[in-house]
Amino acid sequence: MAHIHRSITIAALIDDVWAYLTESDKIAQWLMPNTFVAKPGHAFTMDCPPGIGSGAPVRCEVMELQPPEKGRARLAYTWVIDEPYTETLLEIELIEVARETRCDLVHSGWRDGKDALRDRHEEGWDVLLDTRLRSLLEGS
Repeated sequence: MAHIHRSITIAALIDDVWAYLTESDKIAQWLMPNTFVAKPGHAFTMDCPPGIGSGAPVRCEVMELQPPEKGRARLAYTWVIDEPYTETLLEIELIEVARETRCDLVHSGWRDGKDALRDRHEEGWDVLLDTRLRSLLEGS
């Protein structure tokens, strides 16, 4: 499988970064409007705007939720697109190091080979993590 891997370090405490991954209103500020609830097994949607994506909702389900403890946290949820049908998994691990937080993202389950949808997501994660999320947390 052709996974997407991204890792950034954010000048913010792990609890602050965690809030932007698990609170619906904060997720909407950097990712998409959503119906996320921080509860394992919760099914939710992300409203993908036209022009950036298909304009259709992304259907998700929380698979793993490990809030910050001892400088580590983890979140995983399914990411299902209906057109073209694509079912993937988004995993985010946070590690706090010296009052900063490393955010490691793996978006897996893509087909091997050339895949325009995968390529769009890869480019999107660069902007979403490095520009939007970092800017919100670092105030830049």
